Amino acid sequence: MNKHKSKASTAFSLIELSIVTLIVGIIIAGITQSSRLVRQSKLKSAQNLTASSPVTGIRGLSLWLEPTEDASFPTSELDDESPLLQWNDLNSQTASKFFAIPASGVTTTGTAAIKYDSDGINGLPSIKFDGTNTTAGILSLSTSAKLLVPSPVVSTADPNNVNAFTAFMVYKLDDTATGADYTVLYNGVAATNGWGYFRDNAVTNKRTIQVGATKALATAALPTTQEIATITYSGYNAPNLSGTKTTYLYINGGNSFATIADNTIVGNNGQATGASATTVVAPTASLLIGGTTSATKAWKGLISEVIIFDAVLKKQDLKDVASYLSKKYNIPLS
Repeated sequence: MNKHKSKASTAFSLIELSIVTLIVGIIIAGITQSSRLVRQSKLKSAQNLTASSPVTGIRGLSLWLEPTEDASFPTSELDDESPLLQWNDLNSQTASKFFAIPASGVTTTGTAAIKYDSDGINGLPSIKFDGTNTTAGILSLSTSAKLLVPSPVVSTADPNNVNAFTAFMVYKLDDTATGADYTVLYNGVAATNGWGYFRDNAVTNKRTIQVGATKALATAALPTTQEIATITYSGYNAPNLSGTKTTYLYINGGNSFATIADNTIVGNNGQATGASATTVVAPTASLLIGGTTSATKAWKGLISEVIIFDAVLKKQDLKDVASYLSKKYNIPLS
């Protein structure tokens, strides 16, 4: 009798174990499916925000790179952590499109390659940069998707506001990024022409705009939290080279763009005396995302969106674009 009872008990416990295993499997499958639905819902919401954004309705759009639209990449379904070989310009104001593709000589495979991160800033797709100085992936703007034909973003159409621009960037520096310069983008040849935006390790990691050979420094360091950076440059009058030539930086809306205060790009050579008054020389070569022509300033972290206009936007337009980016990436405006 005891032997029979022992066998029955054993059989019964195996049945129970099978049922428990089945239930656990069903729960895990349900959680996985639920997580997938949440991600899809968030992505759809971001796509709706992108479609209804004010970006294409503002004149002078030069470049728009964003990560949620099907048209942003050659294929609408990219695998997480897969190498990124092409990021498409969504500017609908011109028939001439740009493509951000790996710059000449950079790594396109392995751990140092640029990657598509499906769960980036605010759980939305982002572009992930490794930050390795010598082999890092750096994206170069190109007029061709198949062959690298480097191109900068030039804004010289208006002789009264030569090289004037407004740029919006959404990024997050990696938590492990220390002891180096980290560049979000550089439009032109580093320290020669154009302009760039990076964290400068030599000056306590301050947010820095490079205007030609001149550095203009903000008063605060570039942190490892996600941010919306907005840069405006007022340009100058070509016939007589007059004008304010003023560069400003606003972080997360800069107090509704009403004051520059702590968000000012201050003085030439880092002197905290006001806004930079250095002339932006027309950029040549290419606009580089995640680095510069110098291999020592590669970005380590995420970049989600880059928007450039060829003029200084009106204050309401600045607010509208910042509001769109704030809602999309869940970054509170200041």
